Amino acid sequence: MQDTELAKVVEVHQDGRAVVEHDGMREEVLELSFVDEDIEVGDWVLVKAGFAIERLTDRDARKLLHEHLVGQAKE
Repeated sequence: MQDTELAKVVEVHQDGRAVVEHDGMREEVLELSFVDEDIEVGDWVLVKAGFAIERLTDRDARKLLHEHLVGQAKE
């Protein structure tokens, strides 16, 4: 998942943008249209270069978070 961030959607705007939170920081996502599903507050997305590229289930997001934390602990 190099250069890709797992983020939680905290705001969705009608213009197709959103605000996400990852690593305790908020970031505006420039485009949601790459994701085939409707994005809602509370959803997990993968963000690359300011674009949401995939919506994840809670289960998949938890798995990625766990893998990320385990990887950091090993470094």
